[in-house]
Amino acid sequence: MSRPLTRSAALSPAWPLPMFLLRTAWGDQPFDELTGYVSGLAESHLVEISGEPVRMLDGISPASGPTALLPGLVTGLRRSGRSHPAPESLALLTAAPGDSSSLPTVPAVRSDVAEAGWGILVRDPVSREAVCLTCVRPHPDVLRWRARGVADCPVPPQPDGPSGALFALGQAVVEAAELIERTAAQVGQVGTLDLDAHVTRLPAGLPARALELVDRIDRVEAIISVALAQPDVGADPAAREPVLRRLVAVKDAARRSAVAAAGDAALRGT
Repeated sequence: MSRPLTRSAALSPAWPLPMFLLRTAWGDQPFDELTGYVSGLAESHLVEISGEPVRMLDGISPASGPTALLPGLVTGLRRSGRSHPAPESLALLTAAPGDSSSLPTVPAVRSDVAEAGWGILVRDPVSREAVCLTCVRPHPDVLRWRARGVADCPVPPQPDGPSGALFALGQAVVEAAELIERTAAQVGQVGTLDLDAHVTRLPAGLPARALELVDRIDRVEAIISVALAQPDVGADPAAREPVLRRLVAVKDAARRSAVAAAGDAALRGT
């Protein structure tokens, strides 16, 4: 039986990190924007280096913090250059409860992503070496990062394009209409739905289609968060669970699509 949904169904606020990586490697974003973003995610950071020795992690000490990982990842992305599709080099990995279909067939990577709920895969398409970067928040002010080297990593399953992701997201919202309506009505009795709390920080230069997708994702994230925080609103728990599970899975798939679309646009120089 798959585990029930909890408030942890929301991905870490760090999930846009691959967009900052790709805009630094393939776009025109200064490197200090990337390091500033990562440093600002928490007051304290713990780093673990694990797995197999790979070029992108050469000489990295856990004591150096997460920003020490970034030059190797950016260099690896630049090395892959324009010779391969973006998702073969950089992918957001997600593990919606009970669903690992988007993950590469590497048991250690699947285990890391299942623990964290998400991950970033930076992969050299030629050598097939990769780094899977995950993080969890054991304390509100602390992020614990794990960088796992993988010597032979296949390409993860490719996400839908942004149009398909937008359609799937809209369809899931329609399917959840009754729950959303009841949740909104309940929120109206106790306050307003705080959309601003779910606005994702993104780098400059992303394509309009990716921005539209992330805006829709933020709205669905706000709905899910309120629904999870108010388990007595709407249908009974047995009926709510599959509705929320579907929303979480489609929302996370849309995030993977947004990252892939942003990467393709950066490689095309658009």
